[in-house]
Amino acid sequence: MKTILYTKDFDEQINEDVNIILSPHFYWVKKIEIPIKSIYTAKKVAKNLFDLNEKEYIFDAYKINNKYFAFAIKKNLNLKIPKKYIKGIYLAQIELFDFDCINTKRFTIKKVDDIFFCFPKEDNKCKNINTILENIKLKKRINLNYLSIDKSLIFSVLIFFVTFNIYFLIENIKINNSIKTIENDKQKLIQKYNLPPTTFQLNSIYNDLITKYSKQKTIKKDLEFFSTTPIKKFTKLSFDGKKYMVIIQTDKNLNSYFSKRFKILSYSLNPYKAVLKDE
Repeated sequence: MKTILYTKDFDEQINEDVNIILSPHFYWVKKIEIPIKSIYTAKKVAKNLFDLNEKEYIFDAYKINNKYFAFAIKKNLNLKIPKKYIKGIYLAQIELFDFDCINTKRFTIKKVDDIFFCFPKEDNKCKNINTILENIKLKKRINLNYLSIDKSLIFSVLIFFVTFNIYFLIENIKINNSIKTIENDKQKLIQKYNLPPTTFQLNSIYNDLITKYSKQKTIKKDLEFFSTTPIKKFTKLSFDGKKYMVIIQTDKNLNSYFSKRFKILSYSLNPYKAVLKDE
């Protein structure tokens, strides 16, 4: 069965069964950086990492190379392929994770801090997606549909959920006992070394995480904006943590486009070179 990478500019005519790998245009992904010991716990916290409508998105989590990632995927993707030909939907973040960068017809997909982003296509040594798809072994199918349960299976399903609820209840009891043990050990250390309370430090860590999340969200939106630049001949696109440097092979002045999102600190023409900063 044929496997295709589906990007936002997909324009092929499909009239056969296919497996679809969604490019980063169609989902959100975050690395779970808090301590996680099981995929069950990762799935529970996944939706709390996104500021998205639960009615429109499905939230899930997967373990890739001993790291946990949370995903948010739109329930209604509106793909330009008849549903009868779609046999499986997969995510580039999972299926292509072994590659650092991939070239498609119009985009370059690059891994930045273990997360894939789409950039305007660059002239580089990234592997071509067609070569990858010829030998790919798909790992994790995504289910975007709600299952309708036959009445004859209700009893079996109930037993299944009761069994797992008992298991999770036991796990929760273990977790609560572990928390109590840690809290007792903490208090003993505070008393032993005459330490002050650490509420201020905890608040500082929390504020740092909120700031990091906000910054990552802004960078993702910046990269999406760059991917729609009218002229795609990027020679350079770099980010030093505060501002972007872009060089594009064109004699046109692109200030009017970039000023929609950025403050233009400096620019020159032939080629177009600009230093941009989020306003």
